[in-house]
Amino acid sequence: MTSSGSNDADDTGALRRRALNAFDLLAGYHQTLGLAVSGGSDSSALLMLGAAWARARGRKVVAATVDHGLRPEALAEAEGVAAICETLSVPHTILTWSRFGRSGRSPGQAEARRARHALLAGWAIAQEIGIIALGHTRDDRIETFLMRARQGSGWHGLAGPLPLAPSPVWPEGRGLQLCRPLLAFAREELRAELRAQSLTWVEDPSNEAERYERVRTRQLVARLALDARERIIRIMGAAIETRVAALADARAALDLCQHEGSETILPLSVIASLKGDAKLRLIEALVMAAGGGETLPRREALERLAGRLAETGGMSGGMTLAGAWVRRKGLSIGFSPAPARRGADEPAPPAWDRAHAMLADPVAAALYQ
Repeated sequence: MTSSGSNDADDTGALRRRALNAFDLLAGYHQTLGLAVSGGSDSSALLMLGAAWARARGRKVVAATVDHGLRPEALAEAEGVAAICETLSVPHTILTWSRFGRSGRSPGQAEARRARHALLAGWAIAQEIGIIALGHTRDDRIETFLMRARQGSGWHGLAGPLPLAPSPVWPEGRGLQLCRPLLAFAREELRAELRAQSLTWVEDPSNEAERYERVRTRQLVARLALDARERIIRIMGAAIETRVAALADARAALDLCQHEGSETILPLSVIASLKGDAKLRLIEALVMAAGGGETLPRREALERLAGRLAETGGMSGGMTLAGAWVRRKGLSIGFSPAPARRGADEPAPPAWDRAHAMLADPVAAALYQ
């Protein structure tokens, strides 16, 4: 737990004004905003500032905490979040991950993350909430940059987490948006604000487990000098601009698609007119919408498909990727669900609204000013 302290009143006021502006920008027309609150410092700051935003703007916030059932103290921590929510007049729900039917092994971070997002999506649908705020911070951006740079990621990945994005789970998260109002805030300035308000938070012991890459990267970031962090943020700023421009070009091309039953038709000339990442983002969005899968295809697979589309006579026999069937149709390309394997259920109909969600404007430029 933290201890309470004080902060300069002017700094506190400036931080709150910045936070309220970020919530304004991302919440948009939504009258109710969901808050995913784990009880850690980042999400506790999200709760505090989200409640302040709701009071100031006449909106409503509701919060949820996921109890993964992986630590004996997790339920008590979730109940602690519920107690804080009560003091802030924020309705709160504890979502419990049922481990029935799983193997006895300890789940990995990816499995737990998937379960967490699925529970939050189900809760949001039940509450008729269209958008959930997450507590990712500026520090998370830097950590993500270093991890993706080590993996050899391109500009799209180096831009880091988007301030506004569709839910990563499918189909549970269909139509649900995730927003990250705190991406421009450093973790320590948020903790200082929590101390100023005499609010406490919990420290998850897994944040010290060096077997996780995120933990090792966080420890590295803690040792970075301020000027090194600023350089990373500037590089990410350039990556964000590139990513936003690519999404805009891909979004414009998406409007030129035609739908024929379960297939979307896109002229080859439209694909050929796109450059670099814009072409990959458009193909990715159409593949995911047609295939109905949850895991994004690897960049190498997208590049291979884009290369075949550019070949004279390429794609004559079609190609399957991430559950989608992509085939040449004269001077156009068709994207549809891949035929079902023998004995398997028929594929779900395509969800073309998913393509639009994946290419939506992330409003990144305004948020990071």
